[in-house]
Amino acid sequence: MRPYTSGTEIVRENLLKFPDIPTMTLAKKIYKEHLKYFRDLESVRSAIRRVRGQSGELNRNKTTDKSFFTKPGTVNPFNLPDSVDSNFEDFRIDDTKGLIISDLHFPYQDNQAITSALNYGLKKDVNFILINGDVMDFAQLSRHEREWRQRSPYEEFESARQFFRELRKAFPKARIVFKEGNHDERWEKWLYVKAPELFNDPEYQLEVRLRLGELKIEIVKDRRPVKIGKLAVLHGHEMPGGSGGVNPARSTFLKTLNNVLVGHFHRTSSHVETAFGGEVISVQSIGCLCTLTPYYMRINKHNHGFAYIEHDFNTGEYHLENLKIIKGKVY
Repeated sequence: MRPYTSGTEIVRENLLKFPDIPTMTLAKKIYKEHLKYFRDLESVRSAIRRVRGQSGELNRNKTTDKSFFTKPGTVNPFNLPDSVDSNFEDFRIDDTKGLIISDLHFPYQDNQAITSALNYGLKKDVNFILINGDVMDFAQLSRHEREWRQRSPYEEFESARQFFRELRKAFPKARIVFKEGNHDERWEKWLYVKAPELFNDPEYQLEVRLRLGELKIEIVKDRRPVKIGKLAVLHGHEMPGGSGGVNPARSTFLKTLNNVLVGHFHRTSSHVETAFGGEVISVQSIGCLCTLTPYYMRINKHNHGFAYIEHDFNTGEYHLENLKIIKGKVY
């Protein structure tokens, strides 16, 4: 990434590429990619509004380059205020062979199950790994009842960083993507409520604390779906509902009516239906890679598992194996 002389230069460069994108959406993109040039998200938004000539007549008159000014009747002909909402765009993975794992819940991970899944990925020579949420548990930051066995966030960060380092070492050339789950989101929610002064400090963002940039690991936030060809991957908490019912895959099908894979429910399940016109819709939920007997729910129907996928970049068609792990063996 080249050096810039100012934040305004970054804003102008992005407006050349994305002239019609909403201000808040563009601000989030720029802030995520250029943290060191801006104090917080609001400062990015203000800079975009100045460059677009939307921050009052005084600023418009002071601006010498008016080429980015919004022209009447184009993006916002009625001069409506900015929306805080953003475009819900898919995060796309175009690599062809991948491992999808979910729900490790460090420090309550099951090392044998993780080892089995990663060995399978090595055996298949995958070129991408998608970690579909809940790498960390953040039990101490939960609104639920706490108990003395729970480790501190510091210890959880240490465990997760060690995992990411070893993962990159084992798969040095693979693309690695981490999509946040509901437990991972606990960190920034806690910051916002308990330490709002630090919420916009880049050093406290989850991806920075985990050193993901150093390991060239991408992060997917804002509950965005991940698309692998015709398959959409959700963690599972993006949808309304609780435990997933008798069959999490069928429950997900009824809410999405699409080809979807989810984690979150810690259970392997499958549901396939043929729509009118012949389209086959397949929904899968995969097992977890954490302990099967957590203190908060000793009796449950959880199982270990993961998925392996191959997909055709040109057609979007895919082949998916929804695999279980039983006593360290993959089935």
